[in-house]
Amino acid sequence: MTTDRKQVHVKPAPGRVVLDPERGDDLPAAGRLVARSTYWVRRIQDNDVIVGEPPAPADTAKAAKAAVADKGAK
Repeated sequence: MTTDRKQVHVKPAPGRVVLDPERGDDLPAAGRLVARSTYWVRRIQDNDVIVGEPPAPADTAKAAKAAVADKGAK
């Protein structure tokens, strides 16, 4: 799988809450693909986020179904 060098998949480091200024919300625990910018490079350097591979599509679907099921159980 090739990814655009201008994008990077980041997720918050354990115990961190990181704002995604592009979307105006907090970065989800599973992370997301974001445009590589000075903001994200700084978050990486400060160890606020972890760079990694995005979850496989099957994992994403399972996580989404689990989240919906958890909401219904409350």
